[in-house]
Amino acid sequence: MNASAPYEARQKKLAERVSSEGLEALWVTNLVNIRYLTGFTGSYAQLLITPEGSYFFSDGRYREQADKEVKGCAVRIFVGMTWLEILAEEISDHDWKTMGIEAAHLNVSTFEEIKKLPSGKGSVDWRPTVSWVEEFRVCKDESEKETLRRSSQVVDRVFAALIQELEEGVSEREILRKMMNLLWEEGATGPSFDPIVLFGARSSLPHGKPGDARLNEGDWVLLDFGAVVDGYCSDCTRTFVFGDPDNLQRERHALVHEAQRAGIAAARAGVAGKDADAASRRVLEEAGLAEAFMHGLGHGVGLEIHEAPRLASSSKDVLKSGAVVTVEPGIYIPGWGGIRIEDAVVVGNGDPEPLTFCDHSICPL
Repeated sequence: MNASAPYEARQKKLAERVSSEGLEALWVTNLVNIRYLTGFTGSYAQLLITPEGSYFFSDGRYREQADKEVKGCAVRIFVGMTWLEILAEEISDHDWKTMGIEAAHLNVSTFEEIKKLPSGKGSVDWRPTVSWVEEFRVCKDESEKETLRRSSQVVDRVFAALIQELEEGVSEREILRKMMNLLWEEGATGPSFDPIVLFGARSSLPHGKPGDARLNEGDWVLLDFGAVVDGYCSDCTRTFVFGDPDNLQRERHALVHEAQRAGIAAARAGVAGKDADAASRRVLEEAGLAEAFMHGLGHGVGLEIHEAPRLASSSKDVLKSGAVVTVEPGIYIPGWGGIRIEDAVVVGNGDPEPLTFCDHSICPL
């Protein structure tokens, strides 16, 4: 396949929406969306999408990189000009009168400035758009799915190596450091978020920060981490016991695993995100642990670690074929510990495709 084809298709799809919404151009400012639409991985860029064509802008620092990476649109490198000056010039040259902005990615002060920009024959009617590109990003194409598989395979390899590093007396920070080194060694460009490494009762902190706590026999070990590969994020959590688990640990771990299996089974195209959440939550409610499950079931992953759709009781999203979502039920009991089991899956019309395969058991060592 032509390397530019996916990006051209994405830009065309967005341009069609621009036209159908009665806009002459859309000013794209979110760098993740710009990467999705053009392939550009740098940290300074803007994009104009019109029914007639797409225009990418960056400054001289990215001239060479843009020439290599940007696909499907005209590249314009500027020197000695501000974004507002560039935008004003484009508005004047095209005599645009009706333009869209990414409302969620533009601050108020910048919006106040662009409202002052004149068109060729008057002022511009600026119209906010919400999540247009993000909606396109929900359903991954085959290339994206393959990249997400490779990102998840890094997690599997790191987990297998990392559990061999666990020994009595090791600290959370020491395991975190080894995890970070392993991510690089296995081909990631970095973690997809700040990893969580928690021992013992500290595992009851859903987003706890690794500290100086040291591992003891019978402690919970909670590892929540992901890898970035070619820009795409993986996400996985495993909770297990170092040593021999007691009966209560076994019982509650089995319940969380059962809740996860119920959530995964429900993660199919056409199912509401709130219904997938309910399928998982029901298992823990029946065991009297409803209050210990204090977050939503999951979220989309892709170029960002948290993106649409959401699997939660408050979600209005409906799952679509090709979406990639996490399924991560958990229980958190202060003073005792927490258990979260998480995998990302590809949603389809039948059983979802799991992306991570590291050991789910309570005793993987």
